[in-house]
Amino acid sequence: MRTLRWIAAVLVSAALFAGTAAFAASNEAIKRNNFGAELVKQGRLDEAVSEFRAAVSADPRFAAAQMNLAYTYERLGREDEAIAGYKKTVELEPRNAKVFNNLAVLYMKKNLYDEAIQTLEQGLTVDPTDTTLQKNLEIAKANRGMLKEREARLADAQKQAEDRPKDPRAAYQLARVYASLDRQDQAFEWLGKALQMGFDDIRFVREDPVLSALRPDPRFAKLLEGR
Repeated sequence: MRTLRWIAAVLVSAALFAGTAAFAASNEAIKRNNFGAELVKQGRLDEAVSEFRAAVSADPRFAAAQMNLAYTYERLGREDEAIAGYKKTVELEPRNAKVFNNLAVLYMKKNLYDEAIQTLEQGLTVDPTDTTLQKNLEIAKANRGMLKEREARLADAQKQAEDRPKDPRAAYQLARVYASLDRQDQAFEWLGKALQMGFDDIRFVREDPVLSALRPDPRFAKLLEGR
């Protein structure tokens, strides 16, 4: 059983936008937005958030400041706040294809592929020629398919272990599925159960390629101690 390899999304293409009178009714909003952009360039992200929030407060319809705020939240790893910010930007600037892309990439990072696909398709109605949107749509659909395959394999292995609670091979198979999905704690739990139930093909356990990621962990040697 192979480990699923997730397809990476195209890098987020967000950029900082400077404010102009054409896009903001408030000079204060423009000033705060531009200062926030400078702070981002200096890596002072928390301070930049404060400036962008002040810009949005001064002019709630200033789309550039709203997008910059979302982008900075993303840089800080505050993904839920970034998603909310990009959604607000879409409301303010529904013809900006880049905002749809950035929002969709965040959805993909959270394995929310249905939301990502819908967002990318919306972006392509704005700009059908955008190659980044096109590529990310392909990736989102491929990853959604792999996610469903992964969930199906796991559900099947869990059912087999539930239906055959005293069968060490069913427990071992569930351990292998967890290992293939990089869920090491669950893999060790079910490997331990399989061994306790009497799984005796210890040579296979030591050589099983699906368990390769478990072997550097001290728990692996401990489970096989004396076997």
